Amino acid sequence: MGVYSRYIFRQTATAVTMILVTLIIIIWVSVALKDIKLMTSEGQTFGIFIYMTMLAMPQIIGIVMPIALLIACTHVLNKLSGDSEIIVMAASGAGRWKFAWPLLLLGFIVTLLIFANNAYVQPTAQRELRNYIIKVRTDLISHVLQPGRFTTPIANLTFHIRARADNGDILGFIMHDARGEDQIMSYMADHSKIIKKDGSAFLVMYEGHIHRRSKKNNEVQIIAFDQYIFDLSRFGGNKGKKIDYKTYESYIGELISPDPENHYFKHRPGRFWAELHDRLSNPLYPILFVLVAIAMLGFPRTTREDRMKNVIIALVMASGARLGGLLSVNVLAKNEAAIFLVYGIPVCGILLAVYIIQSRGAGSGLKGRLRKLNKKSSEGATT
Repeated sequence: MGVYSRYIFRQTATAVTMILVTLIIIIWVSVALKDIKLMTSEGQTFGIFIYMTMLAMPQIIGIVMPIALLIACTHVLNKLSGDSEIIVMAASGAGRWKFAWPLLLLGFIVTLLIFANNAYVQPTAQRELRNYIIKVRTDLISHVLQPGRFTTPIANLTFHIRARADNGDILGFIMHDARGEDQIMSYMADHSKIIKKDGSAFLVMYEGHIHRRSKKNNEVQIIAFDQYIFDLSRFGGNKGKKIDYKTYESYIGELISPDPENHYFKHRPGRFWAELHDRLSNPLYPILFVLVAIAMLGFPRTTREDRMKNVIIALVMASGARLGGLLSVNVLAKNEAAIFLVYGIPVCGILLAVYIIQSRGAGSGLKGRLRKLNKKSSEGATT
């Protein structure tokens, strides 16, 4: 890689890093504000709050990183054009791919990072987040619930306790669970306690009733019990037990060959197919965005209007392709024929951008003007 190529690579890599960090901070703040109740109503430490919100970031990186690359490429190429550096390089005989090589190298690096994130980092982070959510909800019941207050840690699940005994037992326990598709469950116990064993947590209720109401006909069944054990793994998985992972929690191998007994696969098998091809097609977009930026801005420009117009065109083209890709993934979940759109949009965009670069030729207009100037100067010298 030559001096000028290293210069372009360094400028673009620095811009990508700054833009990516800025976007991640903005997204993290929005996630943190939404989950601030982890520290307020659910009594978690600041460290757990930071860790859990950061675990949600890898799911966003696959979309944010190509956008950061697109913005960085358009910014750097527009700056080089504004400072006449592209004009000087074209006048010195630089080929049409001279500006493309360092940007494409960076695009390939981003592609590899996105593929690694989609294949391993994202599902690992989501599984770890699931485990922490279980821990938080278990701690909510055993330590955080305040006597006399109704607490709703997640939608359609409400807790209430009357008091706490000196030994830590919960007195006057009520749990209202309306998350089921067919029925609503209400648990009431005179007293209860949390038992943890082999990494699992159980809520043991004593001397109470279960009210079971059907959502279809509103029929109510009341069951009395002396002792009832509620498995807290119902909150979403637990150690030592078979866990049904959602699409974004699954590794690529699990998406290729899903477990037929997986609860989520039984109900929406198309989502696993769509998630697989979404992760495999995402790494194509960094290359597409780099080529679009080069096709629109990687040539000498003589007027500011032309540069700004092509910046807008590049952003619109790249945004339209990415939006079309996201829409095609949603269609793929219902119609397998949409797989041609999932891969066709980025591949066709790449081919079109390469065609534009090849057909226009770097600096062709400038070379023609230079020949005219040389001809005039030679004629003037002759006379």
